[in-house]
Parts: sequence; structure tokens; C-alpha cells
Amino acid sequence: MVFTRTRSEGDSGVPTNGTVAEGSAFSIMPRTTRRRKHNSTDTGSTEQHDVEQPPSTEQHATNQHVDPPNRRGPNVNQSATRAMKNFPDGYKFPLTMDKDAKSFVGDSATYFSTECGIVVRNACPMIHEKWDLVPETVKTIMYEKLEEKFELLRNDKVFMEYVDTRLHAQWKRTRGVLKQHWQKNEGETNPQLARKKMKPDCRSEEDWNNLCTYWELEKTQNYSNKMKANRAKQINVSRGGSRSIANHAFKMINPETQMPPSPLTLYHKLHFSTEKQDWPNEHSRLEYDNIVQHIQAAMDKLNSEGTTITTAMEHKLEKEAIKSVCGKQKTIQSGCEVGVGPVFRKKDIWKKSAVESSQRDSSESNKGLRNHVTTLTNFIISKFPEYKNTIPTMNESSEGHDLDDPFSDSDNTA
Repeated sequence: MVFTRTRSEGDSGVPTNGTVAEGSAFSIMPRTTRRRKHNSTDTGSTEQHDVEQPPSTEQHATNQHVDPPNRRGPNVNQSATRAMKNFPDGYKFPLTMDKDAKSFVGDSATYFSTECGIVVRNACPMIHEKWDLVPETVKTIMYEKLEEKFELLRNDKVFMEYVDTRLHAQWKRTRGVLKQHWQKNEGETNPQLARKKMKPDCRSEEDWNNLCTYWELEKTQNYSNKMKANRAKQINVSRGGSRSIANHAFKMINPETQMPPSPLTLYHKLHFSTEKQDWPNEHSRLEYDNIVQHIQAAMDKLNSEGTTITTAMEHKLEKEAIKSVCGKQKTIQSGCEVGVGPVFRKKDIWKKSAVESSQRDSSESNKGLRNHVTTLTNFIISKFPEYKNTIPTMNESSEGHDLDDPFSDSDNTA
């Protein structure tokens, strides 16, 4: 007995095979019709398709607070968790400080940065407009949470300054992510609607309402528009991503010689497009050429004077050239240095000395000290001229002791 399958002309969902022999397995075995997920474009098809009903108003109101399901969830630092499994129980990641910038370097620095973001997101209330206004009790809680995975030197002022800088950066980033969600939900044009669409990973409704109130202020919007206009003027933008400049330099250290990359090599890596094998724009190329010209002019001057240029001197010349070309002249020292990243300012430089943490290092104070010594010396000589030859001058007394650099290598090695 032969079974044959008949179908109508309009049944385009099943392929036609006119060469199948009668009695073959292909013609005997029943086959299920597979329905395509997308809408069929064949108008002659007699196949019935399910029509999706529009979501109800209640369902829409329930889902309006939820991000699209295909988006990734909050970061939970899985990389650090996997790396922790390779070590015994109770192990904590050590952190390595960079000597020039207020930044940690190495693989643990990446884990630490991610963990700081998680801790800020879960433990830091967003009711304060500035990081300096966050209470020390809250910061202490965040330090304790970080100590679960990382070694924090709580008694080291310099080390904790690095930690505070990283937490501050993640605090700003967290607020920025929340504001992007607010803007995406028409916060600038319909603030009441945006208030109802709280970001799911926001710490609390209280935080969300406080942030919305702050973003709705006129002075906040004016400041935001000003910063947005300033960012739009940036032409030569770094391509280093979320990794700090110090960590990029650490990754580029020569494993054989342990020499760090030159500032010019680091600058090239952070601004040159490896995908296009070209500069992102003409301005970036001209700026790089200008830096090279500054370096060459400074080296030619030293060569004409007969000075032997060492590697350290060459790196210093490159650093100064990058700062002179890319940096802006400022009346006060900024907390971020061109080509380096966040650095210690003069008011924070006293923290660099672990032995003399209370002593401040500034050229102004040293200059004032010299003036006082000179004035006192002249007064003594005027009163007791017979002792003039016995009183050493300022140059003689300071010989071998650089007052402008009280934390020099000679002092630290004592």
C-alpha cells in the first residue's frame, strides 16, 4: 500500500520534491510543518499565523521599570572570583602603587577597580552632591568591604589616598550611569515620568529621588550643558579605555630589562588607532608631530652644549614636550597631569613621606625659610661684625642639602 501526501498549491511551507519515488521512506514518513518565527511575506499562503496581542496597560506599567531582558546585568567581578580560586583560603590580593600617579597597577588593579564600583553601588548613598561630603563612617564601611578581597594598608596615608581616589572615580562613574538612564527616560523633558522609571540596580528609591531632584535643578543642568560643550571640543581623545594611564605603562614594561616605556611611546599607544593603522583625525597627527619637533629641538640644544643625554633625561624631555603641547597653562596645579593621570598636588605632597608625614614640601615654604635665615644672618653680622668670617653663608650651609627636595633619595636612605 502506497501513502502519498497531497497539499494545496498555496502551501508554501513544505518544499516540493517531484522526483521522490513511490514507496520511498521520504514519502511514507510523516513530517511536521515548521512554522517560521517571522511573518511570512507570501500573500497567497493559507497557513494560519498567531497574531500577537498588544500588551495591556497594566502589563506595560509593570515592565516600564525593567531594562530590556537581553542586556547584561550588573558587574559582580567574576574575574576576581575565578582568580581567587587559584589561591588558598583567606588569600587577599595585594595592591601595587604607581610611583608617579595616584593609581594602582597590575592585574589586581583591574580587580580592585571593578570591586570599588560594586562597593560604591551597593554601600554608598547617593544623597551627597560631592565626594568630600560623604561621611567617614560610610567610607569606613566601604573600606571594610574591600578588605574582604584586598590588602588595605589602613595606617598608610599615601596608600589610602590611592584607595580614596579610586573610590571617588567609581562614585562619579556610578552617578554618570544613573544619569544616563535618567536622560534615556526623558528626564530632561518629562522629569515626573523619569522618576517612575528607576534604574533596577540603583541602591534605593531614596537615592533615585535625590538624584532626580539634583539633576532637575537649573544650576545642575547649566553646569552639565557646559561640561558637555567642553567635551565636544575634545579632538585628540585618548583610546586607552577604562584602564588607567599608569596601568597601561605598567603593562608595557620590558620583561627583560624591566624598563618602562618612554612617554612618547605611551602617548602613541593611547592615541594611535591600531585598527585603522592611522591617527583618528588630522589634529591628532599634527599634535604628535609637534611633540616630536619639541623633543628634537630640546635634544639638539643639549647636544650643542656637549651634554650627554641619558635615558632618564630623554624621558624627561618627552614628558615636558607632551605637557607643553597638549596641556593648558593653569594658574593652579591640577589634580590630573597630562600623560600621567591623577597626581599628588602641592597640598598633598606631604603625604609622600612615611617618616615625616607632618612635614609639608613646597618651594614657597623653602624659599621663605631661606629668606628668614638670610635676614637673621645679616642681623647677626651687623651686630657682631667680628663674627662675619665665622658665619657660613646660605650657599655653604645648604651645600649637599637640597631644600627644594627634602624627600630626595639621600634623605630617604638615611
